[in-house]
Order: sequence, then structure tokens, then C-alpha cells
Amino acid sequence: MYAWAKSEERLNRYARLLQGESLTIHVYYWGAVQSLIVNTRHKHSFYEVCYVAGGTGVYEENHVEYDLREGVFFCSRPDVLHQIRDVDQLDLLYVAFELDKKLSKQDEYDYFNQTLSSGPIWIDMQQHSPTSHIWHSLLIPSDDCFAIPISIMQQLAHSLIISFQSVVGGKKGNPETLLPASNAAMLISRAKLYIRDNLGAQLSLAEVAGYINISERHLSRLFSQSVHESFSILVRHERIRAAEQLLSETATPIKTIAESCGFSSVHYFTRTFTEAKGLPPAAYRKARRSQSD
Repeated sequence: MYAWAKSEERLNRYARLLQGESLTIHVYYWGAVQSLIVNTRHKHSFYEVCYVAGGTGVYEENHVEYDLREGVFFCSRPDVLHQIRDVDQLDLLYVAFELDKKLSKQDEYDYFNQTLSSGPIWIDMQQHSPTSHIWHSLLIPSDDCFAIPISIMQQLAHSLIISFQSVVGGKKGNPETLLPASNAAMLISRAKLYIRDNLGAQLSLAEVAGYINISERHLSRLFSQSVHESFSILVRHERIRAAEQLLSETATPIKTIAESCGFSSVHYFTRTFTEAKGLPPAAYRKARRSQSD
């Protein structure tokens, strides 16, 4: 826990104003405490999200009790009386924050506050969630030779807090109906990046949807509404795009390009590429080299 204390100090020094493309966050304090003692009933004017790293206890809010044990996330909302009690070697990570409305995009600001204010306040079995992994990665001691650089630490801290909306808010209702346009664009961007990084595999709609944690139906709808083409067509376009780049910029054999871009055979690759570009792969490579000479 000594390492946690040093990391807590570093976070409180350097990760207080976290700026992102669409959300800016003011952090009031970071905490990493071993064997937390009982506190009195109190309230905040901001959000405080906590993660139980070990031990047990009870969190009480509005006369409702919630068990605390390793892997539990819980959220104290603004102006709500709460208390932690009946603790037994309770190890707790926590952060208190609020969003800057003026420096954030309105739809993202509204969506974040909506999910945290309307979702459940207690979520169990989060030991292996991406959010818990990010939180633990922030606890690398500052004098460690592998300590996270300040700029990366700030990005991780921002990502951690943004992820709370999926952990805390994602359990309430149907999150697909709450997604603003900018979130849809982010999901499409993540899907495209995954496809581009895994072209050599047999990509499926179910695989990509699972990776970004949405349903197949929702991802299919996003493609048709935002990209205006189906998943299969997008994947084919990405395979052609990658093959075009390799043909233009490398001397990689055509068979190898076909395999790395996910085509089932050289014949299928040649036919598909020719339909898309008007030239077979070998002729296309020759034409591009002539243009660059």
C-alpha cells in the first residue's frame, strides 16, 4: 500500500484537470486507502466513484445497504447522504470529480450525467473489467523505473473516469437508446480500427460487436445509418484498401498480401481487387510504380 500512497500523491498533483476531445473533468481528489475506517453520514456536491480492492464493509445510502467486497464498484451521487461502515480491512480506491460544462460537448456532458445519475449505484464482480485494470495501472509507484509518464497518466486518468458511464450507467435500461451521435461515431471508429488491425482473420459481425460491447443488431444498424454500407461491404473495402497500400508501397508477394488482408485465395483476391480497381493486383502494382518513377 506504500506504493499506492505514492501514486495517490502523484495523481493528486498531476491529474486534477483532465481534458479530452469531448469531456473535461475537474478532479477534487484521488484516494487509495488500506483498511479504511468507518466514516460518518455525509454528502458531496460532486460524484465520488469507489472500487473495493479488498476486504469487506457496508455502504449505506438513503437507508439502503450494499455489501462491499473485492470487485465492487459503487457511486455516491451529488447531494445524497451516504456512509461506509462495518468495515473489515477494507481497501478502497476512489476519485471525486465533476464535469466542466463549458469545456465539454453538450451531448457528451448530458449523456455522462444521465447515465451516472440514473444507473445503479452498486455493481459487483468487476475485478477483471477494463475499468479496474486502468485503475490498477495508475497505481505504479512514481519512483519505479517503469512509472507511467505524466502525460500518459493523465490520459489514463481521463479514460478511467469516462469508463464509469459504461460500468455504472450501462446496467440501467437499454444503453443503445441513450447513445448520442458522437458516441455512435466513436463506436464506428473503434469497429473500423479493430477491422483494420485484424484483416487477416475471418472477421464476423458478432466478433466485432463483442469487442466493442454492443449487440450485433445495434452494430449493423450503426453501419447502415452512419457508414451507409453493410458490415461485409465495409470489411471488403478495408481489405482492398490494405492490399492497395501493400501493392503500392512494398514488394510483398501477391500471395502473401492476399493472406494478410484476409482473402481466402489468390484467385478470389485477384477477382475482387480487379472488380474494385479495374486492374489485377500485378498490373496495379506496375502502374503505381510507373507513376512514382
